[in-house]
Amino acid sequence: MSHSHNSPRAWREIARDLAREPDGLKRRALMEELNKSSDPTFATCAICNKLCELTSCKIDEQGRPVHENCYTLKLTSAPNH
Repeated sequence: MSHSHNSPRAWREIARDLAREPDGLKRRALMEELNKSSDPTFATCAICNKLCELTSCKIDEQGRPVHENCYTLKLTSAPNH
């Protein structure tokens, strides 16, 4: 999918692509695009609903920003089915 340089993608769209991208080089390019996006530098953690800085947050499997500690706690406390 090609995007015009005149219409930057929303950080949520970039984050979703990043969460789904297995290729390391493409992930790095997406991280750079995310860092250069014109969106705010803070987002709301999808787990605790507190602010998290986009440059240090992680992205869950739905492309939502999360604190690393929140995500780790969620994974370790999830029941194994």
